[in-house]
Amino acid sequence: MEQQKRDRVVKFFSKQFEAFSFATQFCAVICGVQSGKTFMGAYWAGKKILEFPKGIGIIVAPTYGILQQSTLTKFFEIFPQLRKYYKEHKGVIDLPTGGKVFTRSADRPLGIEGITANWWWLDEGGQASRLVWVVLRSRVSMTGGQGLITTTPYSMNWLYQEFFIPWKEGKDKALSVFTWKSIANPFFSKEFYEAERARLRPEEFFRRYEGTFTKMTGLVYDLGDSQIIEPIDIKKKADMRLIGVDWGFNNPAAIVVCYLYDKVWYIVDEWYETGKTTAEIISVLKTKMSEHIVSRIYPDPAEPDRIEECKRAGIPVMPAINDVKGGVSCIQQIIKDKKFFVFNTCKNFIDEINSYHYPEGKEGKPFKDEPEKLNDHILDATRYVIFSYQPIKPQMMKASEPIKPFYPEVGF
Repeated sequence: MEQQKRDRVVKFFSKQFEAFSFATQFCAVICGVQSGKTFMGAYWAGKKILEFPKGIGIIVAPTYGILQQSTLTKFFEIFPQLRKYYKEHKGVIDLPTGGKVFTRSADRPLGIEGITANWWWLDEGGQASRLVWVVLRSRVSMTGGQGLITTTPYSMNWLYQEFFIPWKEGKDKALSVFTWKSIANPFFSKEFYEAERARLRPEEFFRRYEGTFTKMTGLVYDLGDSQIIEPIDIKKKADMRLIGVDWGFNNPAAIVVCYLYDKVWYIVDEWYETGKTTAEIISVLKTKMSEHIVSRIYPDPAEPDRIEECKRAGIPVMPAINDVKGGVSCIQQIIKDKKFFVFNTCKNFIDEINSYHYPEGKEGKPFKDEPEKLNDHILDATRYVIFSYQPIKPQMMKASEPIKPFYPEVGF
């Protein structure tokens, strides 16, 4: 009788059911908007709770707002009996069976660290940074547990580069991908679908309603594929070797190494971590300085106490200009002029530049002229370097002008 009370009939359409039943360790469900992916993800999380009644799960969304307003709203709509066990201030559902489900926002990856889980679900994962994927993957390394990503393909970021492509090319057997259009959901309006097809640019329509990877609309930097290159040995030939720093702790701290060679900028190395103290960041800086023979460091000027610690540690700190509009405009121009290249080993840089965008206009208002403040740590560090660096130019002594005669009596 008790079992009968717990039983429920769930109606999935065929593609949903295939995804719900995935057998690989990691799965990405990459679909159009309102296609039923979050609905399926919530039921999958419920299935894992039943499989591991005393185990640990993690539910993650890219921001706290999406977590509360979308992901958990859908989860508790499907499993209302679990809402009373949810402690929002602690970010945990204390299950009556003895297990726990931690709820986390992906804009603070440090909050996910340290959890050994039996399963995790990342909703709208295409908006999260690459670091979140790296951290989540490691959370089930000890248990062999599964992880599910449900999302719309927002950009050509890590989800495309490090999940979709390796799956498509058969290079990683731990991955599986399921994709479908919005109209695969029987409840999605076909009239609205066709109206959106007529209204939107094709690449935006494909991304939003067909689950197809295209470049994000409103990208700040239009970096061509030809400007992402295999590493080349220019360390000794470079005119300058510089480092930019974006401070962080809960949010990632970022270090980027930039070479200037023959008036062309190269992004050659990076470091990107959460939960690191100033002393630990300084230690990494010293290692990178030695490895790349760096002469100048340009850190985020917003934290003078950390800058002072760098100076006391012998780091050659230079004043950085934190002018977002000016710095962005400068980098946009050198990218356009093909004077900017990135080594393909700089995975976090490539991930950020593929999703760094201007906010969409709302209610007829124009786009803002400053980028969205999300997943921009390495790009900020790069901006500090490129916009702040000014080469020392020799000043030629100008010959003094000859003294002109002065005739007061005639006013000349």
